[in-house]
Amino acid sequence: MPTSLKNASNENNIDLKQTKNELEVSNGENEQKSQRKLKYQLSKWRLFLKLWFLWRLVSKAKKMTKRIKTDPNSYSEEYRYNWIKKKVVKLLKIPNVALHVFGIENWLDRGVVLAPNHQSNADPLILLAINDFQYQQPLSFIPKQELWTSKIYKHFMNLIDNVPLDRNSPRSALRAMKEAKELINEYKRSVVVFPEGTRSQKAEMNEFHGASMKLAQMAYVPIVPVTIIDTYKLYYKRKKRLDIKVIFGKPMMPDKFISIKTELLTQNVKKEVQKNMDKYLDFDVHSDKNPPKKVDKKRKIYYY
Repeated sequence: MPTSLKNASNENNIDLKQTKNELEVSNGENEQKSQRKLKYQLSKWRLFLKLWFLWRLVSKAKKMTKRIKTDPNSYSEEYRYNWIKKKVVKLLKIPNVALHVFGIENWLDRGVVLAPNHQSNADPLILLAINDFQYQQPLSFIPKQELWTSKIYKHFMNLIDNVPLDRNSPRSALRAMKEAKELINEYKRSVVVFPEGTRSQKAEMNEFHGASMKLAQMAYVPIVPVTIIDTYKLYYKRKKRLDIKVIFGKPMMPDKFISIKTELLTQNVKKEVQKNMDKYLDFDVHSDKNPPKKVDKKRKIYYY
């Protein structure tokens, strides 16, 4: 073959290969764009389903609260607690979290005071999701009274036994203590007291209020220090599931602290919460060396 024809043939072959490569790249880009578009459409669909669920949730709670005001016996206590628990479990699926629970046996099946640190407004929901009525008494909280006038939260506050607290009124604090004491002693509730008083929104704890453990002394019941790890990351941008650790420390029995000053008792509780945070902060829940003893797949709760 003449040299000129051979060169022309080679040039044509090169052009065909380049065209083929360009087509392959173009097809790949189009496929990626289609996948991104599909993913975006699926995300919008998931967002719609989440909003629909939240709207249904608030509407149902509003209806129940309205009926309870006119007839307190319209919904039994058992129904209300089970309904709240069921909805909380579904609600926690939205941010895609898994709960890793340590020392659940320390949550005694009797009236107790739970004393957790407070990283996020999801902390009460997480405790409600863990609360198994077969093994622990139902939860009660002492939230700020402003939640009873909140546009959304007000529909949920009276569905379980909550005690409103006016943070600016010592008289209100005393009344709240008396009501919470009755819930513990008469109805055997597990009453949650957040000693920090408000969310820290970080890994480090805020100072514990000195009088926060007075309730346990008044009711003469055990205190269970609770450490919650990483709920402050709940609203961070992420692509994978968030693993939240909840550690129930050894109960502090009332005969051991009834005679000491409340401020000292509160500091002792803080030390226990901090001790378990230091111990479990770097605990690898995905390691084969640390398998859970029990798994609740439906609620995404792993017990160690």
